[in-house]
Amino acid sequence: MVLHSRGILPMPCMGPWEGTGSILPIWQKGPAYLNARPAIVGPERVVMKRGRDRPMRSPSLTHLLPLLPLLLSTLTTAAPSCPTFESFSASLKPLLTTSTLSQQPIQRWSDYGAPTPAFIVTINAEADVPAVIKYASTNNLQFLLQSRGNGWADTFNLGPCGILINIAPLNTITFNADKTLATIGGGALTQDMVNAAYGNDTRFANPTCNCLGYLGASLGGGLTRAMGLYGMGVDQLVSANLVLASGESVVVSATQNPDLFFAVRGAVGNFGVITSAVVKAYPVAGGQNGNVAWQGSLTFADNQLEGLVQAIHDLDLQPDMEIDFLFSVSPGVGAAVTAIPIFFGDTAQAEKAFAPILALKPAVANQAASVPYNHWADFGDTFCTPGLRKPVYGSSLSRAGLDPKTWRAVFEEFKTFTTTYPEAVNSSVLAEYYPVQKAVQLGGAYPHRDIPLHIVVIPLYEDQKLDGAAQAFGEKARALLRATDPKLENGTYINFAHGDETLQEIYGESLPKLQQLKTQYDPHNRFNQYFDITAGGSGTQHVSSARRRW
Repeated sequence: MVLHSRGILPMPCMGPWEGTGSILPIWQKGPAYLNARPAIVGPERVVMKRGRDRPMRSPSLTHLLPLLPLLLSTLTTAAPSCPTFESFSASLKPLLTTSTLSQQPIQRWSDYGAPTPAFIVTINAEADVPAVIKYASTNNLQFLLQSRGNGWADTFNLGPCGILINIAPLNTITFNADKTLATIGGGALTQDMVNAAYGNDTRFANPTCNCLGYLGASLGGGLTRAMGLYGMGVDQLVSANLVLASGESVVVSATQNPDLFFAVRGAVGNFGVITSAVVKAYPVAGGQNGNVAWQGSLTFADNQLEGLVQAIHDLDLQPDMEIDFLFSVSPGVGAAVTAIPIFFGDTAQAEKAFAPILALKPAVANQAASVPYNHWADFGDTFCTPGLRKPVYGSSLSRAGLDPKTWRAVFEEFKTFTTTYPEAVNSSVLAEYYPVQKAVQLGGAYPHRDIPLHIVVIPLYEDQKLDGAAQAFGEKARALLRATDPKLENGTYINFAHGDETLQEIYGESLPKLQQLKTQYDPHNRFNQYFDITAGGSGTQHVSSARRRW
């Protein structure tokens, strides 16, 4: 474990697909928003986002032609007139069964860029979701689906009268007879799923942190420490109940509505709301005694950084391995780097697999041990604490991203930021390095399967006045990392994205097909908050399937 000024510093978790656990954002931009956006005037355009102008490459007009009917529909939609809470309740409540309405805010993981809804609907029955979606669409009200509120993308804008649809109570988990499948609610919490699986001598390919909604994190791609064995989170989906913008509920699977099944595995926030799903589970031989993994926490001194990064780069990363490393500040030690390896096997095999890392002799005693499945993510619990400001910047890279000189530069930037701004001492930088052979073999809608290295830069502080310095640090660190391969067309794992990325960086080669499906299934663009695939962005560059190698 790594100590920091608040006690134990866990490894930061994967961001969820909307932004956290299972948050699936949905909102509809009205003419007031669209009219406020500057026109495309040349090779660059300016996107207005929360008062900060961001340059982005202009899309080609040819690329946007398939979306013209959808964009015209949005432009001609009347701006919403905000109801009072009394009138909102009077008109919506009769359409619901047991769900409740309020204006009481729900705490999110990060206060930075958090949505500010006028109304909150807490869903207690799956059947109520279609009614709420249909009501919001009919009345031209923006809306956002939220399960656990851990998301961090700087894309939310509910406007003055938006609805937050809280599906956290939809958290049921049931297994089939042989424990190979589970039917789960749209708000199922990762911790609850882990506990349920462990009690049934099985396991899921679940997200890293206990506080995440399982589906939100998984359907953005789904990084999981067991990726080498089971593939990505999106590969675990067997079928789902999906609510479309019309309020219609449909089943999606490989055989039912297969085009929507393609779309929801990586871009569900552009197409609908998953209220329940069937996902894969993996029974473990030997019961709970066999449901274990070797896991370590190895802290290295400042002068060992380059050697550690080179050793990770040179690892022969097999499917039963995964390793992360983390920059943090520890009391009495200062800025330090900690490696967090995991191995799905016994201690002797693990120590052999990670021998090059152990040979570096960590500055803090090796704390590696065999850990039961229901405790694999315990180190992330402190990181799950909600509140404060966390403008996260992500980057996804090939093996070339494990460049010692680059990581030294990032570490120096991290040290400068945390010493210049002591109130940001709990900030961190996390790199996750995965074996991708299984993910590539399975294939599917998620485009960045061959990228093994996913990084998040996480400034953490309380005072909004620090936003500018935090953004500058995050952007500089991300730029340093992306520069490790000048020929690389930067892809970004959507759950780690900040919000200023282009659509091509997020959706890769899947973008054209997703845009075509969007015009078919959401012609009025009701689901358009989270990396809206109809919005401007590069979206035109072809991504070669051979662009990266692990």
